[in-house]
Amino acid sequence: MDDYDQQPIEFNIPDANTSEDYVQMITAGEQPRLRWYSRSQFKTRFQYDPLNPPRPTGVNPDHWKTQAENRLKSKPDPTVTLNDDRRTLLQRIARLWNGEVVCGVHLLADHCPRITELTTDLNEDTLNRLYYNTDLGKHVILAFEAADWFNRPNSFLKPNTLLRKQAWYDLGQKGRTLINGRNDLPNLHGDPHEGLVHRVTTGLVRLHDELRDWHSTSYRPWQDYVIDVLGTDQDGQVYAREVMTEHHNWKLYRRTYWKLKTLNEHDVKPVAVFDSRETAYTVFNHWFRAGLAELPNGTFDSDFNISDGQEETEDAYENDAYDWPVADWTTTWKLKEKTLESTDPALTRNQIVSLDW
Repeated sequence: MDDYDQQPIEFNIPDANTSEDYVQMITAGEQPRLRWYSRSQFKTRFQYDPLNPPRPTGVNPDHWKTQAENRLKSKPDPTVTLNDDRRTLLQRIARLWNGEVVCGVHLLADHCPRITELTTDLNEDTLNRLYYNTDLGKHVILAFEAADWFNRPNSFLKPNTLLRKQAWYDLGQKGRTLINGRNDLPNLHGDPHEGLVHRVTTGLVRLHDELRDWHSTSYRPWQDYVIDVLGTDQDGQVYAREVMTEHHNWKLYRRTYWKLKTLNEHDVKPVAVFDSRETAYTVFNHWFRAGLAELPNGTFDSDFNISDGQEETEDAYENDAYDWPVADWTTTWKLKEKTLESTDPALTRNQIVSLDW
């Protein structure tokens, strides 16, 4: 307690055996792990009451017990106040997310600009609270965030790697809910649960269609579904592009399979767009192992390149002997190469920034 901070503390510990020689020893072990005990379990395991632990000599018993009780109480995550700088940054991120030019930069035309482009006139110290609980401390989070017992406080903003850059303006669910729930912040385009990778990939699909003079729209309602991008080519063939990013919700991946299968049964060609090759093969293998879809040569391994993988799935789609609903697939990076880096034809900056997606 504060009352004893300035006093030397001595504990009631038996004297060490003075006949032995002692040396300094430093040990390093695994990250600490957290285990919860009830009060009775704690007494049985450690032979003392957690509300009345052994106390230093000279400390008032009532004060010591009060201190122990206070330590056991959970400290709630402090409320975040939207001061002017925090509100301004969230406004800028929402507008950038929605495809506007903000502080002279555009999400697609500038290949995911750096967060510093949005914060040069803002106090960065006060913005940190949007990323992590500053009371807890950044170093504590970095040290323990990989531990299975550590529950990182929810954040409004989070970093993500996109187009081989570190984008520090991805939105957590808490951030999306906050922005969409306030009148002084613009509502976000797109699915209320999607992240920045999904959002950018949707924009790249629309750029793909723009380059080819296809007619397309994003987030198009269709029967009981919403299609990420529905487009029609110059021959009248309709394509449905579904964006899939890495996560651990296997039920959602299976729902997307049935969505693609239903689209295919209505003469709409389904195309899957993944955030990476690894995600594509993880999803394909899951569908295969779940008995939903068939592949000529079974599952993919992680070294299978994209062109060979596309050839495998195209063969399955064209062959009636296999139940495979995906006409084609690609990745965010491949789309970026075919759109933002395309030279034949090339999109002008004005075409990119005026795109609605």
